Amino acid sequence: MKRSNGVKNRSIIFVICFFGFFINIFTERNSYSETVRGVTNNSLKIGVIGDMTGPGVDTWGPIADGIKTYIKYFNDQNGIHGRKVKLIVEDDRFSIPLALSAFKKLAFRDKILAVIGASGQGQTYAIIPRLEKVKLPILAILAEPTYIIPARKYIYGVLPFYNDQIKIIFNYLQKDLKAKRPKISFMYMDSASSKPIVPLVRELSKKMGASLSEIVIPIAGIDMTSEVLRLRKVEPDYVIVNGYVANTAAILRTASKFKFKKPIFVTQYGAAKTTIELARGAASILLGVNCFGSFTDKSPGMTLLRNTKQKYDPGTEYEDRNFAQGWFVGLIMNEGLKNAGRNLNVKTLIKGLNNIRNFDTRGVCGIVNLSQQDHKAIDYHKIYKSDTKKKELVPITDWRKSER
Repeated sequence: MKRSNGVKNRSIIFVICFFGFFINIFTERNSYSETVRGVTNNSLKIGVIGDMTGPGVDTWGPIADGIKTYIKYFNDQNGIHGRKVKLIVEDDRFSIPLALSAFKKLAFRDKILAVIGASGQGQTYAIIPRLEKVKLPILAILAEPTYIIPARKYIYGVLPFYNDQIKIIFNYLQKDLKAKRPKISFMYMDSASSKPIVPLVRELSKKMGASLSEIVIPIAGIDMTSEVLRLRKVEPDYVIVNGYVANTAAILRTASKFKFKKPIFVTQYGAAKTTIELARGAASILLGVNCFGSFTDKSPGMTLLRNTKQKYDPGTEYEDRNFAQGWFVGLIMNEGLKNAGRNLNVKTLIKGLNNIRNFDTRGVCGIVNLSQQDHKAIDYHKIYKSDTKKKELVPITDWRKSER
């Protein structure tokens, strides 16, 4: 009787240990999936919201490709702390309702750890209150300081600010070109990205004694006849454009048609090789401000970018600076994840991003510093001029930093 009870007790203990062992394994394997949004022991999920098929696709297509290429490279290097990134890309077609829909899917169905996007200022503004409510970090495609300065806990700006670029252009006009009381025309899109810089252009024009005319251009403009005819009527000394690739190229083509030959400065997204190509020989008057290196640069960072793209897509001859922007976003996310350590969650990711100090992108762009008080990733820019023979924008200044 005693022996039977002993065997029975040992059997019960064995069964308890057996199930305890497998429960422990199951718990370890699924601990992150059960307690941390978007993270398992060997993976993490990042969402991207951008314009993949709408009016901004000429800009956003290369950005998304740059992000995807960096993440593929990142994963092929065994990821970070044993985890690989699963990238989930959603198309908002430059639409606020679609951006909101994409955000809801990523946040509540896909349960991502962080998001990159959205396609424009208005789209990003729309999702910010919602992501702050659910405590979702964003590497925001914002080109002005409204939601970045002062720093807000979950929002990081990974774009150059348009107001910085406008200041650099005016500084170049005054100090490099010695322009005195010039006539300036400002051509800008009727979009959220333009609204903060219109008053700045007015202010800086007034300070330098310039006369200013303003012309609104369509986001997806192809025919710029009426806009350029207005330029001809005003006859400015310099033109500043806040535009994208396609509409800037349309301005250049039409300007050539009407023999308008004054310098045209374009901000970040129009300052691309693709703009020169689409201008079809009419880009000799183009100058631009951009914070990213060129695909042909021999810097270590751009050499790695170029070699990686050509490895994954053999035959690639060139990618514009919008591709470099996407790669840069991947760099920043990687650095934040690395700093976050193995115990990854929203809190440690934010701490990791805030601990990016003197990060050398090795020529992809300038030095990056982030902190709890400073969530602005980009401070440095160069001014470029079109080389129509090479079909490339070549730098005519070193890195320049605008005063905040």
